[in-house]
Amino acid sequence: MAERRTLTPEDIYNIALVNDARISPDGRQVVFVRTELNRDKNEYRSSLYLVPTAGGDSRRFTGAGAKDMSPRWSPDGTRIAFLSNRSGSNQLWSIPLGGGEAAQLTDLPEPVSSFAWSSDGRRLAFVSKADQQKIDEAKARVDADEKDEPKSDAVRITRLRYRSDGTPGFLDNKPTHIWTVEAEGGAPKQITSGDFDDGAPAWSPDGTQIVFVSNRNEEREKKRGSEIWVVSANGGEPAAVVTGVTADFSNPAWSPDGTLIAIEGHNNAFAGGAIGADLWVVQPDGNGLRNVTSALDRTIGDNGMSDTASSANGGLVWSPDSSSVFVSVSDSGNTHVRRANISSGEPTLVLGGNRRVMNFSVSADGSKLAYTVATSTVPCDIYVSTADGSDETRLTAVNDEFFSAVEISVPEEIHVPSQADDHANIHGWIMKPIGFEAGKKYPLVLEIHGGPHAMYANAYFHEFQLLAAQGYVVVYGNPRGSQGYGSDFSSCTKGVWGSSDMPDVMALVDYTIDQGYVDATRLGVTGGSYGGFMTNWIIGHTDRFKAAVTQRPVSNMHSFYGTSDIGSTFGDYETGGTPWANTEQFIKMSPITYVDKIKTPLLIIHSEEDYRCPIEQAEQLFVSLKMLNQTVELLRFPNESHGLSRMGKPTHLVERLQAILGWFEEYL
Repeated sequence: MAERRTLTPEDIYNIALVNDARISPDGRQVVFVRTELNRDKNEYRSSLYLVPTAGGDSRRFTGAGAKDMSPRWSPDGTRIAFLSNRSGSNQLWSIPLGGGEAAQLTDLPEPVSSFAWSSDGRRLAFVSKADQQKIDEAKARVDADEKDEPKSDAVRITRLRYRSDGTPGFLDNKPTHIWTVEAEGGAPKQITSGDFDDGAPAWSPDGTQIVFVSNRNEEREKKRGSEIWVVSANGGEPAAVVTGVTADFSNPAWSPDGTLIAIEGHNNAFAGGAIGADLWVVQPDGNGLRNVTSALDRTIGDNGMSDTASSANGGLVWSPDSSSVFVSVSDSGNTHVRRANISSGEPTLVLGGNRRVMNFSVSADGSKLAYTVATSTVPCDIYVSTADGSDETRLTAVNDEFFSAVEISVPEEIHVPSQADDHANIHGWIMKPIGFEAGKKYPLVLEIHGGPHAMYANAYFHEFQLLAAQGYVVVYGNPRGSQGYGSDFSSCTKGVWGSSDMPDVMALVDYTIDQGYVDATRLGVTGGSYGGFMTNWIIGHTDRFKAAVTQRPVSNMHSFYGTSDIGSTFGDYETGGTPWANTEQFIKMSPITYVDKIKTPLLIIHSEEDYRCPIEQAEQLFVSLKMLNQTVELLRFPNESHGLSRMGKPTHLVERLQAILGWFEEYL
């Protein structure tokens, strides 16, 4: 057997990503998305693949020259609709299963996002910012040979929400609407209108109505909730199903018998991710709203994290007899699938284990599941099983050949009492360095996740494996604030970022040191977003760490409130008020307040188009530390958003990883 080599940052090009497993209505095939990083073009390429559920080789179903995504089977299983940018922007396409060319169903002046088939397969509902009135006006100008007058490049801001991370520049204030189009093609029809963002359409079983998510509350500019509405499939005035300033619901799914709509969320929109989502059901007329999983103290949805594979939300899937709903559940560092009985609320475990089930789908008769799985050593693969989770079969092994040639560290699960007074149980993992030798001492790097209401999971992290490959012990875990451990655990960091959770992560560090193989004089710390906040906080409160890398961090809660795209909502809740009414609290919670205590050599990594944690957060920290004559560098990535580590340009992914390794090599 050939000797395995050491992993490198450039190996990110060798990892293929599969996701969005969609089983055919007859349960015989699975269509999924395979994404690869194109080194020459410095971009991502995604194609649709098919694999038999009985096992066998997968085959490419669409070409590799674009980004094809979000495949959805027609109800009769003869066609697959999908989104693709092959015409320049994401539009809706359809391709026959038997072969042939894909047909473009939409050619709108704005991209298309989520979509859904009608139950009879004759139409599709989809979401776009396109507006029929503006399309007609533009056409009239062209027909009249009129030209648009030159416009000023000055930007006048009139709305509270004028930027959104991942959207370059400023928001264009064009709301998203629900549209429909015939499956055989033709002119799309706009179904909703007005100054409201509408999304996530789902058809009633009889095809006469469409349920969707919106926020039509008068206070919607300040209250970022999500309401549930229903509209005739032919258009008209929508009717409210679940509304109000506290509503925060999503992913509507109509029961097959048409009597109920399943939704996920909660009634505390202001709290956002601090409150775990539940499965609810409601009648189409808005009556009978009921929390089905109130007894399950775990959040609905996939809150797991990885730097290689992201979740393609499977949403809520009804059983054919309308008695239960299949849901994803984040639970103690894993994402599982449960089947919740609508009458009893009993959420039976279907897909468990130490893994992250990133999405799933169900065959038309409810007998089979297809799903995407990540583990701590395998980024992603497609699986199929029976509806109760038995008879599981792994259908793909997309990265086995690559990983057979490189050394990988297998994380060891740990449970550690916090150093806080309550000694809460903190769940984490230790990765030993490649080539570990008993009796030898190694440097350690503490990794801290973002959110704070996310969750490290049993999922592959390229960054962690690279650190282990370079001889570091890596420790990471889920301090309080993380999802997956109950609502009290996830919400208890409100107003006490840093002071409440630093004892948790330090407990992970000290436990690892106590194992006897860590050089306690060579400790490093890094994290992104909230993890960047924690990195800044920690080195401002202890000198134990000899090197730090803070990534896309928060450093000043006061300026974050006014510059982040979520500052006035998320920042308000997490700090416990507004900066003008709660000034001392904002100062107390800001790592920049303690900048004169920072002695640890610090590398700051930030994206210039990060609107979630704007780059001014990094600039303040950098300038302050330079003025204090401390060792600090700022690495800026142009044309990148907050999601650099997961969705950045491939060359930037590699450069970022090289910078992290280089900093720790120099100072640890």
